[in-house]
Amino acid sequence: MRVLVVGAGIIGAALADRLTRPAPGAPARVTVVEAEGPGTGTSGTSYAWINANDPADPAYHRFRTAAMSAWRDLAAGFGAPAWYRPSGNVTWAAADGAKERLADRVARLSGLGYAAGLITSHRLRELEPHVAAPPDALIAHYPGEAHLHGGPAARALVRRARDSGADLVAGRRAVRLTTDGDRVTGVRLDDGRDLDADLTVCAAGRHSPALLATAGAALPLVDPSEPGSAAPCLVATTSAAEGVLNGLVHAPGLSARPAATGGLVLEADDLDAGTDETASPAHVRAVGDELLARARALVPALTAQVAEVRRCVRPLPVDGYPLVGFQRPGLYTAVTHSGITLAPHLAALIAEEIAGRPSGALAPYRPNRAAPHL
Repeated sequence: MRVLVVGAGIIGAALADRLTRPAPGAPARVTVVEAEGPGTGTSGTSYAWINANDPADPAYHRFRTAAMSAWRDLAAGFGAPAWYRPSGNVTWAAADGAKERLADRVARLSGLGYAAGLITSHRLRELEPHVAAPPDALIAHYPGEAHLHGGPAARALVRRARDSGADLVAGRRAVRLTTDGDRVTGVRLDDGRDLDADLTVCAAGRHSPALLATAGAALPLVDPSEPGSAAPCLVATTSAAEGVLNGLVHAPGLSARPAATGGLVLEADDLDAGTDETASPAHVRAVGDELLARARALVPALTAQVAEVRRCVRPLPVDGYPLVGFQRPGLYTAVTHSGITLAPHLAALIAEEIAGRPSGALAPYRPNRAAPHL
């Protein structure tokens, strides 16, 4: 069986790696098409938080906790790689209403068996000695959460897939799906070549709707070009700040974690307004300056500067849930907002389906579902 994976972000990279692992019914040949390089798009730009921190939907929470376990297993197979950081996460609330919401979240997560608890300011200083939190803050700790250096992780997964026999076509964009009647037979590249396959897997993230539309298939993603769209965000990376943070920190108004380059990764949801495709360089610089100011309030000893501010466009399904499954004969789609968290778990389930063993775990997340997942 010839399987063509379009996209080498974290989803496509994890799937290519999984499909080339020795297993009964594994495909004979895997080819990955990537327009730029593995992990250079959203996967290498995003905040990359591995978690199941939302208790609102217990079934989806369990799906995400299974994915967290899959990451631990995958990382063990690489010998505890530097790109997987099981660092834990601390967060706090200072306002009364926010404190109530945080306490409720911790209680609900703990009730689901998730590692979540309230800690003292003394314990926060042990975990993150350089971080300043208000003395009256309510502080939560999630020791099982992790973060990923998405670019290095995707490259490592693709490298191992290639070592196991996969082919990589990098620097070429899949511009359309090729078809024979209703069946998808592969893709046409931007240099005019056709790549044929028995099964084409669309793992192209934010670019998936445009590619699928060439074969008359639709995908309900939030349009990043719409004014006020929630899909784009700005993520800043600082210059070197070794040892300033040990893990994930979610303070009011700022999310921060260590970067692969030795600096910090900074993001704030409230600063994402106006970051659509028309965002000016001046706006991007202003957001970077504000993120740095908030980081210096969080870590008073911080002396680093903003090294880069990148626009990250997240593939956001309209109802928030993954879009995974067969869409047409010869066509499988794997697109989700939570790709960083879900990648190895989805890869294992998708590999089973490709081998002819449908997964009940994926049943709620089919791309052709008629109504929003409830």
